[in-house]
Amino acid sequence: MNVKLLFKCLFLFMFSITSAQQITLDTSLVSDEPNTIEEFWYWSGGFPVLGSGFTPNSTVTVFDTDPNGKRWRDFTGTVDSQGKFSVQISAKMIRSLKGAHTVKATDGEGKTANATLQVVANENEVIEASVSNKILTMAQFFDFGIKLHATNIEPNAQVVVHIFSPNESGSGITGQYYADANGNFDIVFNGNTPTYPWGDTMPDIAGTWRINVEQFETSFYGTTEFRVLPDNPSPQSYDLISNVDNGIPSTPITRFEVNGVGYNSDPNSSAFYEDMTDKVFSLQAGQTYNVKIKGKNRVDYAPDTYTLFVDWNHNGILDESNEIVSEGYLFGSSGVDDKFTQFPITVPQNAINGNTRIRVLKMQSATEYSMFWPIGASGYYYNSGQAEDYTLNISGGIADPGCDFSCPSDINANTIPGGETAVVNYSLPFNCGSQGSSSCGIDYPGNNYENWMPASNFNTVANDFVIPAGKTLKIDKVIPHLIRFSYGATVAFYKDNNGKPGELIMNYAAPTIESQNEIGSTTGGTAYETVIKLPEVLELTSGKYWVAINMQGPLVSWEIKSALSNGTTAFTTGDGLNWTAKEGFDGVFKVSYVCETPEPQVVLVQGLESGVAFPEGNTVVVHNLVYEGAVIDTCVFNVHVDKILGTTETSKNQISFYPNPVKDILKISNIKDINNINVYDMSGKEVFAKELHQKDAEINLSKLASGIYIMKVGSGNEVRAFKLIKK
Repeated sequence: MNVKLLFKCLFLFMFSITSAQQITLDTSLVSDEPNTIEEFWYWSGGFPVLGSGFTPNSTVTVFDTDPNGKRWRDFTGTVDSQGKFSVQISAKMIRSLKGAHTVKATDGEGKTANATLQVVANENEVIEASVSNKILTMAQFFDFGIKLHATNIEPNAQVVVHIFSPNESGSGITGQYYADANGNFDIVFNGNTPTYPWGDTMPDIAGTWRINVEQFETSFYGTTEFRVLPDNPSPQSYDLISNVDNGIPSTPITRFEVNGVGYNSDPNSSAFYEDMTDKVFSLQAGQTYNVKIKGKNRVDYAPDTYTLFVDWNHNGILDESNEIVSEGYLFGSSGVDDKFTQFPITVPQNAINGNTRIRVLKMQSATEYSMFWPIGASGYYYNSGQAEDYTLNISGGIADPGCDFSCPSDINANTIPGGETAVVNYSLPFNCGSQGSSSCGIDYPGNNYENWMPASNFNTVANDFVIPAGKTLKIDKVIPHLIRFSYGATVAFYKDNNGKPGELIMNYAAPTIESQNEIGSTTGGTAYETVIKLPEVLELTSGKYWVAINMQGPLVSWEIKSALSNGTTAFTTGDGLNWTAKEGFDGVFKVSYVCETPEPQVVLVQGLESGVAFPEGNTVVVHNLVYEGAVIDTCVFNVHVDKILGTTETSKNQISFYPNPVKDILKISNIKDINNINVYDMSGKEVFAKELHQKDAEINLSKLASGIYIMKVGSGNEVRAFKLIKK
């Protein structure tokens, strides 16, 4: 080969390597490790992605895909004349999925480059925190409350505890608290524990609460959560939502729509909450719909987020973890311009049929990169925004079994003398009214008789329907909405063939018209809900199918609507083979099937089963009533066990002390010598100690602050503990 030619080829090869597009993750400002970032810093501001070798002057899109394959927001920028760009990206939430994320950049000409980002936990989150009860009712929270336990604290270090309500409003427990000599810390608090700035009472807001445990004057901390349930949740009375009047005006949601059907609301509204429950959207279980929302931003420098809370299981609680959709966000909109946010929402296959509450909560974020996504659907918020409630009418899910779940009242028990536990028995009976076989349906509702298609004589009309994944249905009836009276019918079922009827499954030449109920009138004639019963049930597995109908009678038509719910309508003229699609229209009908409902199951979520030994103190027991994978009811009760001393314990040491509550002098006596007396505050810090060897003693506690203390009295080889109240 010619040497000059070889040199030229090598030069071009090397140039192609050096000019290939690539990206660099510049995390140097917040991390000493390259391509690594702590989850908090990733959310609070993120980092720049630097690119080179991209198409000059083109638009580049950069996004992150988490370890579960979930793609977050697209960040865009402009490539300069040298093929370089810098685009700042950030995480969706303050808590990211930790591990290897894939960051990808793509320009307008299709040039792409990837890099791996490691998202790690905060290195200062070293304190391990836990609570005695992860779930309790509002009444229990304000009665006996929560016992917090924390470990891995420096011995005897001062500890600060902050409580955050479901709305992320926070307050610190007042007083000074310390870890013990082993670095452990315990405190009991309830809804009436004084905090600052809340005061003497915490807000009575149901939902998920967060606790921060911090080592004073260090950056070390730990977190844990607990959930407060409403005392009597009901779909007839959801907890209210409001905002605090802090001088920041509410900014309204101006339009909410699902799959093109939507409603506008007042762009000048100053109300934080608007009841729009008379606006109903008909949805099908197992299907995915496109949600589109418009709203007014108060500021230009930060987005508003849109969170959906949906009570899929009709238990009266809107903010369970599987009922929150945190996806929508919008920048710089007047609420009446062309800007909108849109995202998909999937109706669970086990959603309860019927009217379902959906709450749309709009909140202002702090900056362009650190977005605020609320987890509480009730109570109050400080942010600018608005909340609206709408109604979803779900079909094709599971019928409400109408269960009556009997929950026991709180139980009080005593240990056996000298024991540490008490065996507690309880029962959880339930009775469901709709068990056994009944009729269910996949429903495609109408739009006020908007239109219709001829479905008699030589016209056969077919509409598609979907059986959710994992389901096998026994179809027994087809119920179309027809215009004009019918005298007979031919019904056929087909497999789907790329969006139109395909292979014939079954043809019924003379099914029974069970009933024709008049439901309205149109310019084409009277509208009927016509129930066509099949000669035998047709069993179909999950997938998309077509049902075709040819009616007997003059000018009989099938009602259709323009708002798409499941696909397009198809029809044929005569031979039943050559189908022509009627684009943009759906049929109005219902596919009825036999629903053989399983027996609901009672599942223990927290606490102990009946018949076992419960420890001294409070144990909150939580059971869910689960039906086809959906939690339809929850039972919460408390078991309180008091310790009863044994006879030998009582005879060995009969310690008495008075007065209690005490103001200054406490008198203590015992039948044996008292060795030492120690008094501790509720954080475990020793506040008084005295050694003595006598049966009777008087101790001066006048210097102690008012509150509750633990007094330990040592006698012989035994130490007894007592609760002491200082006035």
